[in-house]
Amino acid sequence: MQRRIIRSSQGGWEGVEPAGYTPDAPGTGVARHTLVGSRKSEASEPGPRMELRYFEVQPGAASRLEKHEHEHYVIVREGLGYAVIGDTATEIGPNDVIYVGPLELHQFVNRGPTPFGFYCVVDTCRDFSQAPTSEDLARLESSPAGAVAKPFAVPPPAKR
Repeated sequence: MQRRIIRSSQGGWEGVEPAGYTPDAPGTGVARHTLVGSRKSEASEPGPRMELRYFEVQPGAASRLEKHEHEHYVIVREGLGYAVIGDTATEIGPNDVIYVGPLELHQFVNRGPTPFGFYCVVDTCRDFSQAPTSEDLARLESSPAGAVAKPFAVPPPAKR
């Protein structure tokens, strides 16, 4: 059963263990805290229909460069970062809200000396992330965002 109140604690939330961004990729500098909900195969499964996650990106680190069919929303809590979306890189900071549309290549990069943390809201019933194609990488590299993006900061998702 989903808890209704998840209390903040020193370095996280009570009862929420941070997970490495991918279980097989330790040392990426990114921790994910799943606060509400969890991935579902079918919308009819019990539990929340939305998932709220918190990502903490260490200095010099970046989230995975990826795209997917679902949209999502990001709200910056702390630190300074770049939102790489498509061919652009935009400086972002506390309280900024970012919308990532379907199949937009995106990544969040820490641009400061302290952890960069953001909340991410997605549907619990959603597709899995897709690695960028060679065409995506070539387009990114030749764009202004290419100077900021870190295409290989986190390994691509496991094939499902």
